[in-house]
Amino acid sequence: MIRVRLQLPGPPEYHFGPCFICRRSGLSTIRIGTMSSPGGPGHQTADTPLFVCRGCLGHLMLMHHTAHADPARPYVPAGHPC
Repeated sequence: MIRVRLQLPGPPEYHFGPCFICRRSGLSTIRIGTMSSPGGPGHQTADTPLFVCRGCLGHLMLMHHTAHADPARPYVPAGHPC
């Protein structure tokens, strides 16, 4: 199982390199999180930092805002028949 954790940790880390989403390289990128795979028999725990370009970061922020503004399912109080 691979787990992806997205967050802007502390002060931004900018690097020149490839974007995790659009896969273009040589761009100014910012670290947005980590992809982790757990260890187990015959496997080592691995953490891979994820970097995105400014265009993809804007797209992710817009998706985040839209998801919270218009949830996929409206809130239904407990015990209410649907």
